[in-house]
Amino acid sequence: MSELRAEPLSPIDAATLWPQLGRLSTEVIATRGGENLLVTSGLAATGLTHLPKMPRTSVLGVRRGLGYRGVCVARELSGGAAWEVDSLRIARDKDDETIIALCDGVAEEIARRGGRTAYLRFAEGSPHAQALRRGGFMAYRIEHLYAVGAGSGAEEAPFRPATRADRHGVFRLYCRAVPEAVRRNEAPTQQDWRAVLDSFDTEREYVVDSPEGLSAWVGIGERESYVMIDDSSAELIDATLDLVERHAGRHGTLVIAEHQISLESAAAERGYPQLGVRLMSARRLAVLNPLKEVVPVAAESMALPQ
Repeated sequence: MSELRAEPLSPIDAATLWPQLGRLSTEVIATRGGENLLVTSGLAATGLTHLPKMPRTSVLGVRRGLGYRGVCVARELSGGAAWEVDSLRIARDKDDETIIALCDGVAEEIARRGGRTAYLRFAEGSPHAQALRRGGFMAYRIEHLYAVGAGSGAEEAPFRPATRADRHGVFRLYCRAVPEAVRRNEAPTQQDWRAVLDSFDTEREYVVDSPEGLSAWVGIGERESYVMIDDSSAELIDATLDLVERHAGRHGTLVIAEHQISLESAAAERGYPQLGVRLMSARRLAVLNPLKEVVPVAAESMALPQ
């Protein structure tokens, strides 16, 4: 068994990591915000005021002399039920021991801070996939990434901007549109769903109303867009893709889950180039034991002793 151990870094140590990123050249996990989180976590040690609001972060490292064999950055998601590993870098081309130590270390740190789940995304076919699995992260969903086509000038109907009052409706849509096998591993409660929604990193949200509730949701971020559709009609799917094309960035990416077959077929018909395949993984840090319901039980009457 490896004796390597990942240790949480102080804000001062995190601030000194930036010049060393060149030595940590192998990116095991490299999402859109990992490096920014590393910088902002270091800025917290400077005492500067008027800094933009930033999520709670945790930076861990496996030390090697005065340097590091690997570094991991995680951020707290909305609601505090889960965290996401945004960056994991190692100095060597392949170093399973360091990856496992970082996975164990970040899981321990997240649990200490009250989190129940750790999420991470990595590319399908990654040479580090086995090490991540040995570190406790199990893949439960496949995401196909497509480059968004050029936008059109069509109207946004039937979509409208989502409001705070739509949060419960979006969760109910999630329960209808996403297979139970995925929801069981990803978001068994509404608090977990808030964390997953935060991991999408969307800036604008749009919904479609229907007699049964919300029938579609679109979240658009700076680089990635996500979609949930309960109605697989061609008209709604076309309207959804039109909306994404109008609002996605110049280099926007549409993330399509493996169960969204109709949406993926429509994207392929529009000629969206496929950029790759990504695996969404989770490590559960606490077992959810729901309270057993109390039910009345018939009992025979007994005569009390005189």
